[in-house]
Amino acid sequence: MWFVLLWEKARKAAQANAKKLRQKLPRKKQKPYRFARVEEMPETLKPLTVYLCGEGQYLWAAAMICPCGCKQVINLNLLQKVRPRWNVKEHKNGTVTLTPSVWRQNGCRSHFILRLGKIEWCKAHYSEFS
Repeated sequence: MWFVLLWEKARKAAQANAKKLRQKLPRKKQKPYRFARVEEMPETLKPLTVYLCGEGQYLWAAAMICPCGCKQVINLNLLQKVRPRWNVKEHKNGTVTLTPSVWRQNGCRSHFILRLGKIEWCKAHYSEFS
């Protein structure tokens, strides 16, 4: 019984300390990702930009620089009949949403969702890049 009480006291103290640490950490305001429509992918990509390649409403590819900082280019397929495939939604404020999540299988192995221009790290990788 004494062990349970001691365990609960230690757990509550650890939670309180973690809460204090989270409050003290400075939070950087992340600039949103914007989209740029192009007919062909440029040789060099700008950070915080998702390039949408295609004509009119017929998009076939998207590209961006990996948000983890490794500076690798991520190319995404937007063609309906080819797998894997992503969907893109352009918003009136110039931001973009990509679904489903992007998970690099080699290199930095980043796993994230781009929603309304903001990167949301998936749980397993969040602590590495935030």
